Amino acid sequence: MRFFITALFVFVLNFAFGQYIHPEAGVVFTNTEVPRVDVYIEESFLDNILHPDSLQNNTEYPATFIFSSSEAQDTIEEIGFRLRGNTSRTSGKKSFKISFNTFQPGRKYHGLEKLNLNGEHNDPSIIRAKLSWDLFNGQGVPSSRSNHVAVYINEEYKGLYINVEHVDEEFVQSRMDDGSGNLWKCLWPADLKYKGSNPLVYAEPESWGRRAYDLRTNVEEWDYTPLAEFIDVLNNTGSGENFRCALEEVFDVENYLKVIAMDILIGNWDGPMVNKNNFYLYHNPSSGRITYIPYDLDNTFGIDWFGVQWSSSTIYDWSSYSGESRPIYDKIISDDEYRKRVSYYFDEILNTAFNTDLLYLYLDDKLDMIKSFRVDDVYAGYDYGYTYDDFLTSYNFGLWGHAEEGLKQYVANRQFFAQDELVLEDFPIVLDLMDLDWTEENITFRFNYYDPNELDQIEFRYSVNNGPVQTSAVTVDGSGVVEFSYVVSETGFMDVQLVSRNINGEEWSWPRCDTRRINLGYQEVPNIVINEFMASNSSFVQDEYEEFDDWIEIHNPTNLAFDLGQLYLSDNPNERNKWRLPNEFIGPQGYVIIWADSEPSQGENHSNFKLKSEGEFIGLFDRTENNFAPIDGIEYPAQNTDQSYARIPNGSGDFQFSEFVTFGSNNDIMLSTEEGENFDLKLFPNPTLGSIQWSCTNCNATEYWIHSTNGQVLESGKGKEAFNTPLPQGVYILKLRINGEHVIERKVIKL
Repeated sequence: MRFFITALFVFVLNFAFGQYIHPEAGVVFTNTEVPRVDVYIEESFLDNILHPDSLQNNTEYPATFIFSSSEAQDTIEEIGFRLRGNTSRTSGKKSFKISFNTFQPGRKYHGLEKLNLNGEHNDPSIIRAKLSWDLFNGQGVPSSRSNHVAVYINEEYKGLYINVEHVDEEFVQSRMDDGSGNLWKCLWPADLKYKGSNPLVYAEPESWGRRAYDLRTNVEEWDYTPLAEFIDVLNNTGSGENFRCALEEVFDVENYLKVIAMDILIGNWDGPMVNKNNFYLYHNPSSGRITYIPYDLDNTFGIDWFGVQWSSSTIYDWSSYSGESRPIYDKIISDDEYRKRVSYYFDEILNTAFNTDLLYLYLDDKLDMIKSFRVDDVYAGYDYGYTYDDFLTSYNFGLWGHAEEGLKQYVANRQFFAQDELVLEDFPIVLDLMDLDWTEENITFRFNYYDPNELDQIEFRYSVNNGPVQTSAVTVDGSGVVEFSYVVSETGFMDVQLVSRNINGEEWSWPRCDTRRINLGYQEVPNIVINEFMASNSSFVQDEYEEFDDWIEIHNPTNLAFDLGQLYLSDNPNERNKWRLPNEFIGPQGYVIIWADSEPSQGENHSNFKLKSEGEFIGLFDRTENNFAPIDGIEYPAQNTDQSYARIPNGSGDFQFSEFVTFGSNNDIMLSTEEGENFDLKLFPNPTLGSIQWSCTNCNATEYWIHSTNGQVLESGKGKEAFNTPLPQGVYILKLRINGEHVIERKVIKL
């Protein structure tokens, strides 16, 4: 029953359209059980972390991390461990941060560099933040994944925690079509008020040394210009259509209208609309717009420190609870059209997600799953004296102090008062671009639409290379999706606008006030190739999880390094941006292995698709700005188990079944095997997990060299055993001097 209710809840919440990617929960954020997290750390290090004089210290100490669930049993050595949070640092039940890359740069666990283990010391129910994250994700708002975990430190049970996905470059790369932009963490007093035309004024620390707008990515460039432009437009543009046109050029307004509605319904006063605190802003270079990302959602569902009953608070004057202006809310809600659209989201959320019928089931289901882990959580009572009985009571009834409303009480009251105050008015059609699909000869546009009245007409208006504006009618079938395809007859660019009209004559366009310029044809693509792959790997080589997954080798045959994070791999020629390559550089003449295992949660080198041994397509495609132009691809035939399909000559030749698997190396290795056979030379074991030995009939082979496939000598010596130097997984050349005069070469595979 638990799995059914959780799945139903997520399904019902996903009614809203949007443009963001939403990763699956995966192993780390599973919601069907409570995994166990163990941390083992030297007691002296733990004493330093918990010492009263060190509570604000962010020094990370080495520790061992163990994750245990029905799906995984993983041990990670040398993780970084420290306290996290604000008020929780001085609380009895602490919150902790796990960093997988502190002592081993670049290391990730299921694609994650960090985890946040939140003690939820303010929340007697230990559920409010989790419920809020699920609601936001269901709306299509880019939000953290989360789940409950049981935390142990040096075998001592620290209690029931909420494990929350860290917002960082991995987060934005997994949600956005372009994850290379600037990400700002915004903390008190981030009121988004205009401070001046110099972008760096927003980078100035506050009086106690912390920045209100803290740049977390691309810190070398230290560019606050997109943030400053957004704040300038928000504060200094007039009203009406001019305001809407200007704001929608620099800010994803539709996403934030959903946030306004959801924040007010869940009672999240700790964001920018009241407490000018706890949110992220991300600037997407592809769209040129800033996206709002929620953060830290524990002060919700009736948690109160100001004497406000948030369940009955007004839904149209929320910034009044701050006692001062909040432009991110005031400017938007005072706009007549935006106010109508926020009201639409209020209504949709109340009817589909935020209601007693659904949320009571959700709360009962989660309580049943987590309550046994609260019984022995003594730390949960250290701060406010909450007992296990209080924990159970808090789901239905209020307690005292800051938690005077029980969860179900809050939901029922919030639903009633919001619906009672809600004013629904007609507004023009909402159009939202879903995706663009390019080929050399054709571009297809797909849009979502919502029409509160009856849709009458949609027109696609466009001009090519500054030519005359042309108009084409778009078929509307009532599905909520419209599509228009354009046949490309010349290279250059196209300026496009989609214009809709309902039966009342009201119009809506995308983009609202201008056109969007789209490239026709393709720019020059980089010289990066699919060089070798294995579509049936049963025993040849294992990934870092000791799984025999299929793999794809990417090769850079040029003399310049290249950023792979701009490119995409796919097994479907009609879905070119199916999986974005890892954000890493491939060196000159370099090789990168991608595990085609449909398990992206295992790390950034694990794709979201598998290879079919019976034959299919593999394609490599260019960046978003070049319309996902084809770079390389192959429609391959049925494959043999543990045999690779490789380009010969290396990097440029046709694909063929390879006699030797050259995993992560040059396919052109030519080996002197004839003389070796005359001497009956034998190597064992090959492939090898460690050292390799050899024997030779009627000969003496004692001097050896190990070369990389590029010719570099990595080890040499005398004897009958090699690989005494630790070397990474890959293909190597072993050279042996026979009887003092012959040099024999053999390929050796290190697993």
